[in-house]
Amino acid sequence: MTETLRKLTEFDERASASLRIMPQEGPLFKAAAFIAHTGDSWFWCGPLFVLWLFASGERERTLAYWGGSIALTACFVFVLKRLIARARPEGEWGSVYRKTDPYSFPSGHAVRAGVILVLAFHTFHQPLLLFAFCVWAVLMMLSRVATGVHYLLDVLAGFALGLLIGWGWVAIQPWVFSTFPFLFDKSSWFS
Repeated sequence: MTETLRKLTEFDERASASLRIMPQEGPLFKAAAFIAHTGDSWFWCGPLFVLWLFASGERERTLAYWGGSIALTACFVFVLKRLIARARPEGEWGSVYRKTDPYSFPSGHAVRAGVILVLAFHTFHQPLLLFAFCVWAVLMMLSRVATGVHYLLDVLAGFALGLLIGWGWVAIQPWVFSTFPFLFDKSSWFS
């Protein structure tokens, strides 16, 4: 490890420790843990799928695109984290993350937050709703550090990567819709 990388890692570990909340802090930790889970893939893909089942037209296409973008991004990040292989911070909370995905860089939740924000800004035009998405993203990413499943640089790098990926999803959306229209119209599946 180079000297610069070592210093950056040490700074990241100190900064992350200063943001950490311990489980014995009760309600504050429980709130952070709940917020941390709102970035889970299933938290987004499950409801998007249910909404998609009852949607039609442009809403059906948008819901399918959001779900597909989130799911494919999660697969990409899963592979990327294994290639980088930075271990998560030590801790007890988040055993599901620690067992199924022991690596922390970049934070998949932060990548997802970046993708969702870009998709939200592309999809919605209500300032209050967009502000709510921004507040959620910041709180969710900080909660990942506060609960000890990520370092601060994991979420910062993840968010930046998520913004780039999100812009990519928006850029290719017209091409995807025109090239694979059958993926976004469930009525054509059964006719």
